[in-house]
Amino acid sequence: MEHEDPLQKREHWRLAALMIVVQLLDVAVTRKLCSSGELNEAGVAVVQTFHHGSNFLLFLLLVIIALAAFRPHSRIILPGLTAYLAFALLHLVVNVGALLFSATAKATGLASLWDVGAIGAMSIITFAVCYWILDRSTPGGAFIIPGRDGPIEDPKVFDYIYLSFDTSTTFGPTIETPVSRGAKALMMLQVLLSVVVLTVLLSRAVNAVG
Repeated sequence: MEHEDPLQKREHWRLAALMIVVQLLDVAVTRKLCSSGELNEAGVAVVQTFHHGSNFLLFLLLVIIALAAFRPHSRIILPGLTAYLAFALLHLVVNVGALLFSATAKATGLASLWDVGAIGAMSIITFAVCYWILDRSTPGGAFIIPGRDGPIEDPKVFDYIYLSFDTSTTFGPTIETPVSRGAKALMMLQVLLSVVVLTVLLSRAVNAVG
């Protein structure tokens, strides 16, 4: 696998599909956060700015993927993916921070908690993609993912989704082992965000049934 492009050509569309799902979830979440009344004008402006920024960068991601189809050895591919995912993580942090302001809001039933679940899903998918790219671009791999016959040499996208789901729901990896500092830092960030999301979920659930 070439260092300039950590993904094979057939995997590019999967990356695009996952991030499009994240962006669609963000559309709904942004509308809910901005209309909840829990954010002041500055908070609404920040959330909307990051949302519009994500729209623009998603377009650039699609351009990078198209570039990879014609120039698989282009040196812009890996830096472009890295920059996009760095912004996606920052955007996720902003959304979770905005969500925190709604922790004590009076809910109108458990169905009104969908935005918490949506942000949780965004977190799982975004970190899964980050793990995927990091593992593929790190010499020797950033994770040890066990399989039936020993460590998996060529993990697939679902393996990274499972890793991200594990980290989010159990507050740390279970059978997978991070072996690079970047992987450990990402997992620490995901666990921190997961704790905040769970706290908001429990607080608002209590308000909804109280």
